[in-house]
Amino acid sequence: MAIKSRNKRNINFSMSGMSDIVFLLLIFFMIVSTLITPGLQEVELPMSNNQTVASPELSVTISKDLKYFIEGEEINYDLLESKLIQLLAGKTDNPTVRLNADENLAWDQVMQFIDIAKRNKLRVILGTRPM
Repeated sequence: MAIKSRNKRNINFSMSGMSDIVFLLLIFFMIVSTLITPGLQEVELPMSNNQTVASPELSVTISKDLKYFIEGEEINYDLLESKLIQLLAGKTDNPTVRLNADENLAWDQVMQFIDIAKRNKLRVILGTRPM
């Protein structure tokens, strides 16, 4: 005599819980990715207690090996001024640029960038890290 089980096993798998988790993770990563400041290169910023509330139109980074980056894109120093003018064309009067300069960088390199900004009537905010 054959013995049959009254309880049948359900071999189907419900994906609704898994899809909920995937959508929650997607939303989480989309929110987190907007909080990350794009274009920051590995530079050690000087320390400061002051905080500026002005929002810059773009950021320029100068690394300690004198590589220049505009919004994360490496650019030659000779093309820096023309690229800044091109990117800031049509912006507000006296646009603001954030300068992320390595703290071990010689001041004459920083002053060269500030001279470019002054010639083009740009305001410069120096990027710092909190004390």
